[in-house]
Amino acid sequence: MRKVLYIIIALVVFALSVNGQRRNTIALQVSINQIEINYQRNIFTPKIWGEVYVGLGNQDITNSFNDIITGIRTGANLISKGKNIIAVNTDFGIYIPNNSLYNATTPIVGAGIRYIRTIGKQNKHTLFVSTGYRYGQKDYKQRYNSDIVSVESIETFKISPVYISIGYGFSFN
Repeated sequence: MRKVLYIIIALVVFALSVNGQRRNTIALQVSINQIEINYQRNIFTPKIWGEVYVGLGNQDITNSFNDIITGIRTGANLISKGKNIIAVNTDFGIYIPNNSLYNATTPIVGAGIRYIRTIGKQNKHTLFVSTGYRYGQKDYKQRYNSDIVSVESIETFKISPVYISIGYGFSFN
């Protein structure tokens, strides 16, 4: 648990230390398999952004939202017209299933596309839809020992590769 806390702190420090363009967004993103809280900040130019996220997932055998997911995303706005933005992003993260039967901390790599719609007179609120592909897979061992028999098996933990999520964000300077 301490490692997860150190990783989260390091990612937040990274996001806060980049040279931004006065645009920060805090967002809540929900999909079938996970719930995330994101902190996004423009980096280098107003069209390129970095994002730190942390959340809960439900992709192991318990099928409840008790797994931890954290990582960073970088993205670029491809099309921006009025209050509509289409952006592409890359995703690097860690998925940690909360299961007493095995330990399968899984690295995640992904790419996606995001449609963003700003709302309100001051453009402080955003609604967005994201879709993309994530790859995360890890082999793990399970052992069972008793007086009579000892059984060991090697299994593979995989996250769902295709995701679709919706979200709400609040922007501030």
